[in-house]
Amino acid sequence: MQRTSLLLTLATAVLLIGCGNSNMSLPTALTDSANIDSKASDSPKEESSSKDEPIEFNGVTKMKSELSEETLKWLDWYSTLPEENRNALSFIPSEFIDSRGVLTVETDCEDQPSYTQALTLDELSETEKLARVYFSEGFDGIEEILLANDDFFLYQNTGIEAEYTPGNIIIYMVLTGKDKAAGNPMRSVSIARKSKSDSWKVINSGF
Repeated sequence: MQRTSLLLTLATAVLLIGCGNSNMSLPTALTDSANIDSKASDSPKEESSSKDEPIEFNGVTKMKSELSEETLKWLDWYSTLPEENRNALSFIPSEFIDSRGVLTVETDCEDQPSYTQALTLDELSETEKLARVYFSEGFDGIEEILLANDDFFLYQNTGIEAEYTPGNIIIYMVLTGKDKAAGNPMRSVSIARKSKSDSWKVINSGF
């Protein structure tokens, strides 16, 4: 009788231990599953936040996700320019134009010759028309055209632009249809004449 009672006690203990192990394994599995789900849900957020970052230009801050692919490519190109060349550019991506609609970059140079004001409105119209004709073939026309600042570095380009005085030279920054499609930045085109009695012609162009 005692032997039978002992066997029943041992069997009961085995069952209890087995049930205990079974009950303990369930919370562990649930916890692991919750951790996996948590990591899976956090991953896209972390990846998204790493791709989005603030970018400041022209005193305006934008998130990277707000900018077009074209603007991002232009900013990459802009960052490779020397500081003096950056200051000479009058182009500003539309996303960074401030509430006042400022389209030019202010400079500290007050003694620069005024190439833009040395021409009459008719002369500016004539040179702009020549620029548009120049890029009409092979470049798919002009999408955007702006006057370069008076301190644009090419005005001091020895042997080419520097040989012309204010009133006989003008430089434009243009975005051609071909360059826009390729994601390229604006390029410059220099138009000059030897004297007031000569005709305008394109003397230089490039990035």
